[in-house]
This record gives sequence, structure tokens and C-alpha cells, in this order.
Amino acid sequence: MLGYGMAALLLAGCGAAPDTDTATTAAGDAQQPTLPVADAPAAKAAQPAAGAIVDRDGKPVAVLPFDIASIPTSQATLGAMPFFGLPQGYAPQNRPYPRAWARFPFRIGDGIHWVEGPSWSARIVTEGDKGFSALELQRNLENLIDAAGGRKVFEGPLHRDIYYGPQLEDEIGGGFIDAVNMGQDAPTAVYVVRQAQRNVWVQLAVDANGAGMTVLEEVPFQPSAHWNDAFPHLSLPAGYRDRNKPQQRDFDRFPFWTGDRFEQVEGRTWAADFDKGEREYSMHEVRRNLEAMMATVDATKVFDGRIPREQAESVPEALRSAYSQAAGYSWDDFDLVVYRADLPDGRQVWVHARLEYLSAGWVVSERTGFVQTATLLPAAALKQKLDSDGRVAIQVNFATDKADILPSSEPQLVQVLDLLRADPALKLAVEGHTDATGDAEHNRSLSQARARAVVAALAGKGIDAGRLQPAGFGADKPVADNAGEEGRARNRRVELVKR
Repeated sequence: MLGYGMAALLLAGCGAAPDTDTATTAAGDAQQPTLPVADAPAAKAAQPAAGAIVDRDGKPVAVLPFDIASIPTSQATLGAMPFFGLPQGYAPQNRPYPRAWARFPFRIGDGIHWVEGPSWSARIVTEGDKGFSALELQRNLENLIDAAGGRKVFEGPLHRDIYYGPQLEDEIGGGFIDAVNMGQDAPTAVYVVRQAQRNVWVQLAVDANGAGMTVLEEVPFQPSAHWNDAFPHLSLPAGYRDRNKPQQRDFDRFPFWTGDRFEQVEGRTWAADFDKGEREYSMHEVRRNLEAMMATVDATKVFDGRIPREQAESVPEALRSAYSQAAGYSWDDFDLVVYRADLPDGRQVWVHARLEYLSAGWVVSERTGFVQTATLLPAAALKQKLDSDGRVAIQVNFATDKADILPSSEPQLVQVLDLLRADPALKLAVEGHTDATGDAEHNRSLSQARARAVVAALAGKGIDAGRLQPAGFGADKPVADNAGEEGRARNRRVELVKR
């Protein structure tokens, strides 16, 4: 297979034609491609803003332009990725990373230059007892690239810490680890082969025992994931698969980070986490496909970055646990993109997209009003349940975090009154329960106050208070899993228990 121990480059019609195109890539401009305007359609490469990148020590990393017109156009016919064979006795140490779409910050000048497209990366070592020679590998590669009409555009130190700063550590330091996990100042060279419909970039960094190699074919981006009008609207890019079964909730509340606060969105939710085949997953491929889907509906990018730790830790643990597969658990520890789409039919859709170097996930919420599905139990049904089970849960609604009974509870309380009036000898414990969200002691006090409020409401209608015994247990007696909203809703209850 090409690139695995082969010493020859498949070339036909080798040659380079001078070119007068003057297209230049703007520094840090996300809208400017390195592809010359005359050679290929403009591709909106996702370039970080100038000055946004720092290395491991916090030093700024320059994002630089590159004048692709300075490279003559090559007429060479190249084979399949990675295009260039290796000298005899050299091979990837591990299985290479072939990605359908990625971006890589190639070393240029005193900084980097972003390029995106299909990529291949690996650590190159020698086979058997053969000794590694950086010169042998470099000389072979340079001869092949020169025959293909390419040019060397950088020679200098790798500056490894660039790839392990906070902005690049996951995507590049982790995703391209075989190519960049070298010595800090490992000798590095970057080459470019410019062709009519693409540019081929190669970075080779060497140390005493091996080399890190990245090959990237720069072409315009074509999305493989598409927006759907039907919920959950998003689709996975080609080749991606669910890691766990997606979870759909008919009604829940999810906090979307806006940059300075959490927007609490209620409605139906969809939570999914996914990856790709071994060594094929790409953070950037997910990001670009998500961008393309959201652009279809003119969505607004609300946030792009990392949530500050203090704000991330303010999200209740129960909620983070319930959505941990899709949304992540430590919300300050991954790249996050948040979108809001206001659809023409009035629907509003929010997306929380977690981007990490081994997998990704998203939570989609479509804002909707609450639809009551639980119904009150008539007196006869209450009696039947008490007779069979000794306890029954009733539908009593309270003001948020208070013991004030809402007017919507009146029909249920009327049925409880009928039950008690029909059997004057019946004595009940009125038990209040909460979910596990928040402080445990506060929940116990709140549940006790709510139980007393129900007793007071019934006594106010003529029932002897001595027949009723209020008790509050907080979250100590759950009847469902507190990890999901459905379970938490079942745990927030008032129960009547036969005494």
C-alpha cells in the first residue's frame, strides 16, 4: 500500500508551471482559503481569530497568512493518500490516523498556518534492526516532493508546546499525537505541492529515533451531515456511529451556556454521543458539519469555547449525570459550541455540542410548553389504592421551592376530602418527598413544610387534624432514578399512607 515502506512516488507528467495568481490567505481570517481563487472554489476554513491561540506556557502563537501563489502549479499525477512513499525499511510505528476531514496548524515563520481537508498522520520508525536516519528519511521525502513540483516553505524547530496549549491540546496534541509528540525543538520542515484543484501539505519533524509526519490535502469542504425538519433535526456525519443509545425526553429542562449565564430551555430533548472508526474520528469534521447544518437554518452561534469552572460546577450534579454521555460530565473540560435556531414556523431549537478528541456529543432542545399528562385520582381510586397497597401518591402542585399549594391542586384535594368524609374512621399520614436536586437538609425541611400545608388545607375544610399526621422525608425515599427528569418528577410527590 502506498506510504507503507515504499520507496517510490507514483508520478506521471511531472512538472511545475509558473503561475501569476496573486491570491493570499489573510492572517487569522476564517473566511479566506489558501486555495487560489482561479484554481478552486472558496472554502470557509475555520481559522481561529488572530491572537486567540497560546502555547503551553501561555505565550501567544501567531496565526500567519500564506501566499499560495508563491508556489508554482504542479501538473504531477499523485496516487492515493498519503501520496508519498517511505524509504526501504521505514514504516509507521502504529496504525496511521486517516481522517476524512481535519485541520492542522502547519509551522510557518514564527507561528502556524491553518489548513483543512482529508489528512493522514503517523510516527515513522525503522523496521527490524535497521538504524533510524533522519537524513535518509528527509532526503528521500524531499526528492519525491521536488519531483512532484512541490516546495519547502518552512524549516526550523517544531516548538512542540504550540500543540499543547489550551486551545490545541485536545484537537491537535491528542488527535495528531503521533505526528507532534516529539522533542520541543525537533527539526521540522513543511512542504507544499500546489495543484489546480487542491494543495498538498506535508510536515515532517524528526528526532533521534523517529519522525512525526502529517499529510493534508487542502480542498473545499463538502458537508456529509444535513439538517432535518423533523426533531431532533441533526444528523451524524458520514461514517460516524452512536456510542450509546440516544435518549429522547418528552419534556425536560436543560441549561445552555450563553457566555455569561445559563439559558434554561424547557421542552423535548435529544441527547446523543458518537464517534468514528479507530483513528478516524476528527473534532474538526464534527464541527464543520455542525456549522453547515446550523447555517442551513440561519442559526445563531451563541457560544464557542469553554465554560469557566465555577459556572460549570454550578450545574446540579444530578443533571450532569443524567446527560453525561452526550453533554459531558465536567463541563469546563471540553470545547463547547452552543447554537440557537429560530425556525420560520415559530419553533426555537437549541444545541449544546461537546467536542473532544476521541468523541463528541450533542443535546438538542426544542422549546415547548408543558403538557399535563398525569391525572387526578378520584376518591374511589384513592380508596382502592389505599386498601390494596396501604399508600397512594396524589397530584399536589406547589410553588417552586415553596410550600404554597397552587390552585391547580384544588380538584385533587376535593377528592381527598371526599375520601376522608366517606370513612370518618380513616386516619392517614401525609408524607412529603422531593428529588435529590439541591441540599439534602433543605429538601427535608421543604418536604415537611409541604406535608403540613396539605394537612392545613384539609383541616381548613373541616377534617379533624388529629386524623392526619404530616411527615417529610426529602429525597430519602425515592421511587425512581434521580438521574433523569422523568425520575425526578416521580420522586417529587405527596403520599397518603394508612395509619
